Amino acid sequence: LAVDYLTCVLAFILEWKEDWKLLVWLFWQRLLYRQVMYYIAAKSLFAALRGRSVAWGKVERKATIPMGR
Repeated sequence: LAVDYLTCVLAFILEWKEDWKLLVWLFWQRLLYRQVMYYIAAKSLFAALRGRSVAWGKVERKATIPMGR
């Protein structure tokens, strides 16, 4: 984790015009976002191993927009 932070700081040094406040979000991205992505990847892997097809779901069409505008 320390090497990850140091490489990010190095990247910000190389891109000196970048907003350094963005480094604060790096901690939260590593802590929360990655854990959610690991959960999603594991869930989809187990679904694939079971042979189940996973989709976004079907959108029900209602035709509620009036024509002729």
